[in-house]
Amino acid sequence: MDFDIIYPETKEAIRKAQCIVGAAYFTGEELTSLGVPADAYEVDEVFVDDNEFEKPFKLWDSTKYLSNFFKANQTLFEDEYWKGITEERFVEDVTRSLNRIRSTFMNLFLNNEVYTKVEPLDKTDHELRLYQSIPVKIKQGWIGKRLAFRFYAIEVEEKKCYIITGAAIKIHKDMKKAPNTTIEKAKIDQALKKLRSEGIDTKEEFINYFFS
Repeated sequence: MDFDIIYPETKEAIRKAQCIVGAAYFTGEELTSLGVPADAYEVDEVFVDDNEFEKPFKLWDSTKYLSNFFKANQTLFEDEYWKGITEERFVEDVTRSLNRIRSTFMNLFLNNEVYTKVEPLDKTDHELRLYQSIPVKIKQGWIGKRLAFRFYAIEVEEKKCYIITGAAIKIHKDMKKAPNTTIEKAKIDQALKKLRSEGIDTKEEFINYFFS
């Protein structure tokens, strides 16, 4: 796996930026090793080369992907958490949310406000962020009455550097009890392991790694 910087876009701006945002790349082999089925859209040649910020938008823009996702997780959509949402409503709400979510992210990037939407993945990590990288999440977008979209990231340095490792539609209130969010947790762990192996724990260290 490797990383890209998605904001700002130029080397000069990156060096001067108050906050930078990156995204992870995973190969198809890495994704399947983390639990993604070999025949999943995520490892299809159409999607696999996208970084983990762009890929979710591309996947969620496909009505075929959304329909297959709904059918594959239908038992979860029938439980009380979702109150029996229909496939049609699910697809409509996801599609309607995409432009708003992307627009929100662009504004957060431009205004150096990503940190205002970030929450530690584990609440016990709140104090750890003062001296080490931690996994975080950003909640966005509504499906029915659920704030249902999750973008996952590594906070390399609080308010200064975030690396997006993936995103998911939250279909169970417990992250560990749905296949898609279980995979996202594995991706976060893999990215964090990579950063630690490279000794990256600050914005400047990540920038130096990126341009080395």
